[in-house]
Amino acid sequence: MYLSDCIVKEGTPSLYEKCQKVNIPLSSKDIECIRGLYEYMVVSAVDELVEKYKIRPGVGIAAPQVGVNKRMFAMNCTDFLDEKQTQYFFAWINPVILEKSEEMTYLPNGEGCLSVDRNTEGLVTPRHKRIKVKGTVYDYKTGKLKSLTLNLEGYPAIVFQHEYDHLDGILYTSKMYPVDKLQGIEPLYRLNEDGELI
Repeated sequence: MYLSDCIVKEGTPSLYEKCQKVNIPLSSKDIECIRGLYEYMVVSAVDELVEKYKIRPGVGIAAPQVGVNKRMFAMNCTDFLDEKQTQYFFAWINPVILEKSEEMTYLPNGEGCLSVDRNTEGLVTPRHKRIKVKGTVYDYKTGKLKSLTLNLEGYPAIVFQHEYDHLDGILYTSKMYPVDKLQGIEPLYRLNEDGELI
């Protein structure tokens, strides 16, 4: 895993730069990067592999987080609020957000980031509850590219927006608010005193 030792950390200037559009067809370096991002998401989802490779688990990783100034990211999350438990595992290239809902939401226990090692508990980043996105996705097995348009809602939409921000040089830490300042914005879900979903 070439990515395991090279996560760019908060405070590194390159993490705050807007990324360049990826040229298609992909160069060999771009293929190496998008495959690496995908592989990190595969490993990140398996506890035994997380321990083996000594990496932090996550649901998304963007190219600038590994020092590559290109508009690419991988996401791997489950819509745990959906009865179908739909999985969203994509390696995105040149993604675009086409539409954003006026309705906002947030994760009540806050967001996390592979590039941010400090605790940001009690602070949240408001996100659009629903978004429509498009871009090119990379098929890891075949190496082929295809165009994709998706409507995302809730947790997958939050994950997409978090990673998309990385491509514009934005960390979630610059968009945080104390929970008590978010009047009129409902959390995506509610937790009981033990931190369990209500």
